[in-house]
Amino acid sequence: MSETATKPDALDHLPEGLLAELGEQVKAEDIEAAAGLDLDAEGRYADGALLLTAGRVGHCTRIDGRWSLRWIELASLKEAKIIDGLGVQALRLLGEGRLVAQFRYTLRHSRAVARLHRRLEWRLADKGEPFEPSVTRPDEKKTRCDKCGRSIPPWTEFCPSCTSRRKVLGRLLDFVKPYKARAITGFVLAVAVTGMNLVRPYLTMPMLNDGLGLQRGKTADYGVLMFYVGIMIVLTLTAAAGQALRERLMAGLGSRMARDLRNKTYAHLHTLSLSFFSSKPTGSLITRITSDSDRVWEFVTFTVIELVVSLLTLVGVGAALFWMDWKLACYVLIPVPLMLALTLSFHRRMHSFFHRLFHRWSKMTAVVSDALPGVRVVKAFGQEGREVDRFARSNQAVYESELTMIGLWTMFSPLLALCSRIGFILVWVIGGYWTVHGTLDPGTLMAFVGFMWMFYEPIHMLSHVDRNFNRSATSVQRIFEILDTAPAVFSKAGAHKPDAVGGRIEMRNVTFSYDGVRRVLKGLDLTVEPGRMVGLAGPSGGGKTTTANLICRFYDVLDGRILIDGVDVRDYDVETLRRMIGLVPQEPFLFHGTVAENIAYGHPEASIDQILQAAKAANAHDFIVSFPDGYDTLVGDRGHTLSGGELQRVSIARAILSAPRILILDEATSSVDTETERLIQQALDRLIANRTTIAIAHRLSTLRRADTLVNLENGQKVEEGSPDGLAAKPDGVYAKLLRIQQEASSSIAVGR
Repeated sequence: MSETATKPDALDHLPEGLLAELGEQVKAEDIEAAAGLDLDAEGRYADGALLLTAGRVGHCTRIDGRWSLRWIELASLKEAKIIDGLGVQALRLLGEGRLVAQFRYTLRHSRAVARLHRRLEWRLADKGEPFEPSVTRPDEKKTRCDKCGRSIPPWTEFCPSCTSRRKVLGRLLDFVKPYKARAITGFVLAVAVTGMNLVRPYLTMPMLNDGLGLQRGKTADYGVLMFYVGIMIVLTLTAAAGQALRERLMAGLGSRMARDLRNKTYAHLHTLSLSFFSSKPTGSLITRITSDSDRVWEFVTFTVIELVVSLLTLVGVGAALFWMDWKLACYVLIPVPLMLALTLSFHRRMHSFFHRLFHRWSKMTAVVSDALPGVRVVKAFGQEGREVDRFARSNQAVYESELTMIGLWTMFSPLLALCSRIGFILVWVIGGYWTVHGTLDPGTLMAFVGFMWMFYEPIHMLSHVDRNFNRSATSVQRIFEILDTAPAVFSKAGAHKPDAVGGRIEMRNVTFSYDGVRRVLKGLDLTVEPGRMVGLAGPSGGGKTTTANLICRFYDVLDGRILIDGVDVRDYDVETLRRMIGLVPQEPFLFHGTVAENIAYGHPEASIDQILQAAKAANAHDFIVSFPDGYDTLVGDRGHTLSGGELQRVSIARAILSAPRILILDEATSSVDTETERLIQQALDRLIANRTTIAIAHRLSTLRRADTLVNLENGQKVEEGSPDGLAAKPDGVYAKLLRIQQEASSSIAVGR
């Protein structure tokens, strides 16, 4: 990306009117990055802004209603740091061992300042490399709409004011295309049935005038009456059969579309990076795949056809009314403007309401999905009542929202009914008067009354359709929010797909941040030769697990490169890369299924003999065969029926069976007893043989087998060497940590 690629967006974060007031002090085209500030040096609310040009940083402040600008030359700066605080942050500009300036701001401006900080660091580094504006993650949620500037509610990713519900639902047509023959047939049947329903009220006119002889100058004729009754019977039966077939076709179409939508949404979820899932409640994602897709089925099956039938009926009945008596038809139209005004007003209120209702549904689902997997912890701390209260509060919020909806709906429907009855009364008063005075025959009046009810009924139906339209549009929008989210980690076109790798890993000046502000790794360099083992040690938060995540490419680096066999991991096919890497996590995860299925998860085509060999190599065979069902034993959700050591050994067996060339062990022996640790360590010794291995551990004794030991602290490498060599350095970090752990172990032993 070129240096000037971000300039069109650089001014978005400046207060309105700032540049105009500053005049010749700064030119807009010179500004490379900008950010608003809302705190002064004492932490009080104040208007401010930061400007970054090629050679200076500008600090704008509003004093007595006027803007002033102070420049800081980049040549006087050596470093820029972002300091995290409680609800606030600060950007510090440092010179040669001194603080040049500090700017405070609330989290509202954290993203904009982070972007400016990123570009400022690039300017200070002055490496001659092009600028890569990668501070903000692609899946980072916007808080304001770029188009209208309005706030984006927390329950959606898009601005409700700028999102066309018609366009959202129109995108469903892509899912109709595979079944267009079924959709066309259903539409034709809807038109045919509507036409037959329009004929039946018209038949009452000859039945009354000619059959019963109610028109002046006509005599009753039972044969004529039965003729029209016969036609009505045929139309009624045919319309019923057509409607049944239409509903069957459309229900099948809706079911197929909902199935395809669920499949596509779930498949797309698996392409998204871990950063997406860390920002989304599990309950919200479950709701979108399940209940939201079910509303799509309901929309296609019922709402679409109701909309089509209602519009056709309105047009057909309106034409019939004006054809029979245009003057009387005008009285039928009198309540219509009021009915439309009520519908539009209700439409706007309901759309906003459904967004909030679904948000509360997601929060309630999130409580369930959060508590049930952690039921062991809940019971261990006796917090069942607390969790029940949490659910009750969320459930109460849903209940209150539904009561609000009921209140709106029960007020709206009677008002619409009142409007239609006004038209009904007008037709009887005016039409009855004309019939009594001989200007309108009774058959025409009765046919008119029948058509009148058919005219008002679609308007009532459209109001119901409007409610379903809002519900469905909201659900579809929530689903497309997922489908429109681009994966932050993806395979490039023509990505590298080797059959095998040597296993050489290089990390060159790697920098990474999860939130775009606080850097977890800072310029890390690390090399692991093929078949060698490197141990990562250091305090919590030092960046050990982050290093593993980046090698597996769960995230992409902000700066620097990670190479495997000399190829950047971003150039590998993601699936191929991860199949080359075996991960034994600190907290192994087992799926609901048999022990054998969990061992073979990464190699599902494995034979039972291969599964047995992997389990034996992982020292898991003995405890597995002690179960009543052996390898066919069902493990509970997340493996709750197994002990921690058993879980870990099954996880190791799974890694052994996958036969990876690169192995990552993340605290594989943590939180187990000494005997279990010995069994796990034996299994690991078999697993790491001839494999490139990165081992992460807090227990330094487990890293003594490493060829090289690297200590990480605050995202930086502070020490590197062989375990014995580092242990021999009395003032070294590793030696100090080793002494602390040995003293702690001795104290525990004495206490016993």
